[in-house]
Amino acid sequence: MNITLLMPFIYFGRLIRFIERMSETSPRIYPSASRNEEPILEVLKQFLGHQDKIKVFEVAAGTGQHAKAFATHFSSASWEPTEYDESLLNDIKLHCKNMKNVKPPQKVDISKNVEDWDYSPQYLGKYDVGLCINMIHISPIECTHGLFSNMSKLLAYGGLLFTYGPYAVDGVISPQSNVDFHNSLKSRNPAWGLKDIKFLRKISKENGLKLEMVVDMPSNNKTLVFRRLPPSSESDKLLLTLPNRNGHGVELKEGCNGRL
Repeated sequence: MNITLLMPFIYFGRLIRFIERMSETSPRIYPSASRNEEPILEVLKQFLGHQDKIKVFEVAAGTGQHAKAFATHFSSASWEPTEYDESLLNDIKLHCKNMKNVKPPQKVDISKNVEDWDYSPQYLGKYDVGLCINMIHISPIECTHGLFSNMSKLLAYGGLLFTYGPYAVDGVISPQSNVDFHNSLKSRNPAWGLKDIKFLRKISKENGLKLEMVVDMPSNNKTLVFRRLPPSSESDKLLLTLPNRNGHGVELKEGCNGRL
Protein backbone atom coordinates (compact mmCIF):
# COMPACT_ATOMS: atom_id res chain seq x y z
CA MET A 1 0.00 0.00 0.00
CA ASN A 2 1.24 3.48 -0.86
CA ILE A 3 2.13 5.16 2.46
CA THR A 4 1.60 8.56 0.84
CA LEU A 5 -2.11 7.85 0.59
CA LEU A 6 -2.24 7.15 4.32
CA MET A 7 -0.45 10.33 5.42
CA PRO A 8 -3.60 12.49 5.74
CA PHE A 9 -5.17 9.89 8.04
CA ILE A 10 -1.97 9.61 10.09
CA TYR A 11 -1.76 13.38 10.54
CA PHE A 12 -5.47 13.54 11.39
CA GLY A 13 -5.03 10.87 14.05
CA ARG A 14 -2.10 12.77 15.53
CA LEU A 15 -4.18 15.95 15.58
CA ILE A 16 -7.00 14.21 17.44
CA ARG A 17 -4.56 12.83 20.04
CA PHE A 18 -3.02 16.29 20.42
CA ILE A 19 -6.44 17.86 21.01
CA GLU A 20 -7.28 15.17 23.55
CA ARG A 21 -4.03 15.83 25.43
CA MET A 22 -4.68 19.57 25.37
CA SER A 23 -8.19 19.08 26.77
CA GLU A 24 -6.66 17.22 29.71
CA THR A 25 -4.38 20.15 30.59
CA SER A 26 -6.12 23.28 29.22
CA PRO A 27 -9.68 24.00 30.38
CA ARG A 28 -12.31 25.30 28.03
CA ILE A 29 -13.18 28.98 28.22
CA TYR A 30 -16.71 30.18 27.50
CA PRO A 31 -16.70 33.77 26.15
CA SER A 32 -20.06 34.52 27.79
CA ALA A 33 -18.68 33.53 31.20
CA SER A 34 -15.69 35.78 30.64
CA ARG A 35 -18.00 38.70 29.77
CA ASN A 36 -20.41 38.39 32.70
CA GLU A 37 -17.86 37.44 35.33
CA GLU A 38 -17.10 40.99 36.52
CA PRO A 39 -20.71 42.31 36.58
CA ILE A 40 -21.88 39.30 38.60
CA LEU A 41 -18.96 39.65 40.99
CA GLU A 42 -19.96 43.27 41.59
CA VAL A 43 -23.44 42.14 42.65
CA LEU A 44 -22.00 39.49 44.97
CA LYS A 45 -19.72 42.10 46.53
CA GLN A 46 -22.70 44.40 47.12
CA PHE A 47 -24.50 41.72 49.13
CA LEU A 48 -21.70 39.73 50.69
CA GLY A 49 -19.25 42.53 51.34
CA HIS A 50 -16.26 41.30 53.29
CA GLN A 51 -17.95 38.43 55.08
CA ASP A 52 -15.52 35.75 56.21
CA LYS A 53 -15.82 32.02 55.77
CA ILE A 54 -19.05 31.99 53.79
CA LYS A 55 -20.15 28.63 52.41
CA VAL A 56 -21.19 28.71 48.74
CA PHE A 57 -23.01 26.01 46.77
CA GLU A 58 -22.86 26.57 43.00
CA VAL A 59 -25.28 24.84 40.61
CA ALA A 60 -24.46 24.45 36.89
CA ALA A 61 -20.89 25.66 37.38
CA GLY A 62 -20.04 25.14 33.69
CA THR A 63 -16.32 25.32 33.00
CA GLY A 64 -15.54 26.63 36.48
CA GLN A 65 -14.58 30.12 35.31
CA HIS A 66 -16.97 31.76 37.75
CA ALA A 67 -15.88 29.53 40.62
CA LYS A 68 -12.27 30.50 40.00
CA ALA A 69 -12.96 34.23 39.75
CA PHE A 70 -15.37 34.47 42.66
CA ALA A 71 -13.50 32.14 45.00
CA THR A 72 -10.34 34.13 44.27
CA HIS A 73 -12.07 37.33 45.41
CA PHE A 74 -13.78 35.68 48.40
CA SER A 75 -10.61 33.92 49.40
CA SER A 76 -11.90 32.79 52.81
CA ALA A 77 -15.07 31.29 51.34
CA SER A 78 -15.66 27.58 50.98
CA TRP A 79 -16.76 27.09 47.35
CA GLU A 80 -18.56 23.93 46.25
CA PRO A 81 -19.09 23.76 42.46
CA THR A 82 -21.49 21.23 40.92
CA GLU A 83 -22.37 20.46 37.31
CA TYR A 84 -24.69 18.07 35.48
CA ASP A 85 -22.47 17.68 32.39
CA GLU A 86 -19.73 15.25 33.39
CA SER A 87 -17.50 16.41 30.52
CA LEU A 88 -17.15 19.80 32.27
CA LEU A 89 -15.98 18.45 35.61
CA ASN A 90 -12.38 18.26 34.42
CA ASP A 91 -12.57 21.87 33.17
CA ILE A 92 -13.67 22.97 36.64
CA LYS A 93 -10.78 21.04 38.20
CA LEU A 94 -8.29 22.68 35.82
CA HIS A 95 -9.63 26.21 36.28
CA CYS A 96 -9.60 25.82 40.07
CA LYS A 97 -6.37 23.86 40.31
CA ASN A 98 -4.46 24.51 43.54
CA MET A 99 -7.28 26.65 44.97
CA LYS A 100 -7.59 25.43 48.55
CA ASN A 101 -10.98 27.04 49.11
CA VAL A 102 -12.64 25.31 46.12
CA LYS A 103 -13.83 21.77 46.68
CA PRO A 104 -13.62 19.08 43.97
CA PRO A 105 -16.55 19.45 41.56
CA GLN A 106 -19.43 17.02 41.86
CA LYS A 107 -21.96 15.85 39.31
CA VAL A 108 -25.45 16.92 40.38
CA ASP A 109 -28.79 16.57 38.66
CA ILE A 110 -30.55 19.51 40.28
CA SER A 111 -33.94 18.21 39.16
CA LYS A 112 -33.57 15.39 41.71
CA ASN A 113 -34.04 15.76 45.44
CA VAL A 114 -30.80 16.29 47.34
CA GLU A 115 -31.49 13.04 49.22
CA ASP A 116 -31.17 11.18 45.91
CA TRP A 117 -27.84 12.67 44.80
CA ASP A 118 -24.77 10.48 44.52
CA TYR A 119 -22.94 12.52 47.14
CA SER A 120 -23.86 14.39 50.30
CA PRO A 121 -23.24 18.17 50.37
CA GLN A 122 -20.92 18.97 53.26
CA TYR A 123 -22.98 21.80 54.75
CA LEU A 124 -26.56 20.68 54.14
CA GLY A 125 -28.84 23.33 55.62
CA LYS A 126 -25.87 25.58 56.44
CA TYR A 127 -24.84 27.17 53.14
CA ASP A 128 -24.78 30.97 53.18
CA VAL A 129 -25.02 31.36 49.41
CA GLY A 130 -26.47 29.47 46.46
CA LEU A 131 -25.42 30.47 42.95
CA CYS A 132 -26.93 29.48 39.61
CA ILE A 133 -25.77 31.24 36.44
CA ASN A 134 -27.36 30.79 33.00
CA MET A 135 -29.20 27.56 33.76
CA ILE A 136 -32.88 28.37 34.20
CA HIS A 137 -33.54 29.36 30.58
CA ILE A 138 -31.59 26.51 29.04
CA SER A 139 -32.89 23.53 31.00
CA PRO A 140 -36.23 21.75 31.53
CA ILE A 141 -38.66 23.25 34.02
CA GLU A 142 -37.95 20.35 36.38
CA CYS A 143 -34.49 21.81 36.93
CA THR A 144 -35.96 25.15 38.00
CA HIS A 145 -38.33 23.45 40.44
CA GLY A 146 -35.45 21.34 41.72
CA LEU A 147 -33.25 24.40 42.16
CA PHE A 148 -35.68 26.05 44.55
CA SER A 149 -36.78 22.92 46.38
CA ASN A 150 -33.17 21.89 46.97
CA MET A 151 -32.05 25.38 47.97
CA SER A 152 -34.74 25.30 50.66
CA LYS A 153 -32.77 22.39 52.14
CA LEU A 154 -29.22 23.52 51.33
CA LEU A 155 -29.36 27.14 52.49
CA ALA A 156 -29.29 28.21 56.10
CA TYR A 157 -32.12 30.48 57.22
CA GLY A 158 -31.28 33.91 55.88
CA GLY A 159 -29.07 32.42 53.17
CA LEU A 160 -29.14 34.01 49.71
CA LEU A 161 -29.71 32.44 46.30
CA PHE A 162 -28.42 34.36 43.28
CA THR A 163 -29.68 33.43 39.82
CA TYR A 164 -28.48 35.11 36.64
CA GLY A 165 -29.72 35.14 33.07
CA PRO A 166 -32.40 36.62 30.79
CA TYR A 167 -35.98 36.63 32.09
CA ALA A 168 -39.48 37.62 31.05
CA VAL A 169 -41.20 40.29 33.17
CA ASP A 170 -44.98 40.08 33.66
CA GLY A 171 -45.34 37.96 30.54
CA VAL A 172 -43.24 40.27 28.37
CA ILE A 173 -39.87 39.39 26.88
CA SER A 174 -37.79 42.34 25.78
CA PRO A 175 -35.88 43.61 23.89
CA GLN A 176 -36.16 41.90 20.52
CA SER A 177 -32.79 40.20 20.96
CA ASN A 178 -34.18 38.34 23.99
CA VAL A 179 -37.32 37.43 22.01
CA ASP A 180 -35.13 35.99 19.27
CA PHE A 181 -33.00 34.15 21.83
CA HIS A 182 -36.12 32.69 23.48
CA ASN A 183 -37.46 31.49 20.12
CA SER A 184 -34.09 30.00 19.24
CA LEU A 185 -34.01 28.06 22.52
CA LYS A 186 -37.56 26.80 21.96
CA SER A 187 -36.65 25.62 18.47
CA ARG A 188 -33.75 23.62 19.90
CA ASN A 189 -35.74 22.18 22.79
CA PRO A 190 -39.39 23.01 23.56
CA ALA A 191 -38.63 22.59 27.28
CA TRP A 192 -36.18 25.50 27.19
CA GLY A 193 -36.85 29.23 27.09
CA LEU A 194 -36.92 32.37 29.23
CA LYS A 195 -38.90 32.05 32.47
CA ASP A 196 -41.05 34.81 33.91
CA ILE A 197 -39.89 36.49 37.11
CA LYS A 198 -43.45 36.31 38.44
CA PHE A 199 -43.37 32.52 38.02
CA LEU A 200 -40.00 32.27 39.76
CA ARG A 201 -41.26 34.40 42.62
CA LYS A 202 -44.21 32.03 43.00
CA ILE A 203 -42.20 28.81 43.14
CA SER A 204 -39.59 30.39 45.39
CA LYS A 205 -42.36 31.30 47.85
CA GLU A 206 -43.69 27.74 47.69
CA ASN A 207 -40.25 26.59 48.82
CA GLY A 208 -39.73 29.06 51.64
CA LEU A 209 -37.67 31.63 49.74
CA LYS A 210 -38.50 35.25 48.97
CA LEU A 211 -37.46 37.29 45.94
CA GLU A 212 -35.89 40.38 47.46
CA MET A 213 -34.22 42.14 44.58
CA VAL A 214 -33.94 42.24 40.81
CA VAL A 215 -30.74 43.80 39.48
CA ASP A 216 -30.39 44.94 35.88
CA MET A 217 -27.25 43.58 34.25
CA PRO A 218 -25.44 44.13 30.93
CA SER A 219 -26.70 42.50 27.73
CA ASN A 220 -30.35 42.53 28.87
CA ASN A 221 -29.79 40.05 31.68
CA LYS A 222 -30.77 40.25 35.33
CA THR A 223 -29.59 38.92 38.65
CA LEU A 224 -32.36 37.76 40.96
CA VAL A 225 -31.69 37.64 44.69
CA PHE A 226 -33.75 35.29 46.86
CA ARG A 227 -33.54 34.73 50.59
CA ARG A 228 -34.43 31.59 52.53
CA LEU A 229 -36.92 32.50 55.24
CA PRO A 230 -37.61 30.66 58.48
CA PRO A 231 -41.12 29.19 58.82
CA SER A 232 -42.35 31.94 61.15
CA SER A 233 -42.72 35.68 61.57
CA GLU A 234 -39.05 35.70 62.52
CA SER A 235 -38.42 36.15 58.78
CA ASP A 236 -39.00 39.89 59.19
CA LYS A 237 -35.83 40.11 61.26
CA LEU A 238 -33.75 38.76 58.35
CA LEU A 239 -34.70 41.39 55.79
CA LEU A 240 -31.83 43.68 54.89
CA THR A 241 -31.88 47.24 53.72
CA LEU A 242 -30.66 46.40 50.25
CA PRO A 243 -28.47 48.71 48.15
CA ASN A 244 -30.23 50.85 45.58
CA ARG A 245 -27.34 50.48 43.09
CA ASN A 246 -28.19 53.92 41.65
CA GLY A 247 -31.56 52.83 40.37
CA HIS A 248 -30.45 49.45 39.07
CA GLY A 249 -31.97 47.47 41.91
CA VAL A 250 -35.18 47.49 43.85
CA GLU A 251 -36.33 45.71 46.99
CA LEU A 252 -39.51 43.84 46.15
CA LYS A 253 -42.56 44.21 48.37
CA GLU A 254 -45.78 42.28 48.15
CA GLY A 255 -47.77 43.54 45.17
CA CYS A 256 -44.73 45.03 43.42
CA ASN A 257 -44.54 43.80 39.85
CA GLY A 258 -40.72 43.70 39.87
CA ARG A 259 -40.42 45.84 36.78
CA LEU A 260 -37.34 48.07 36.73
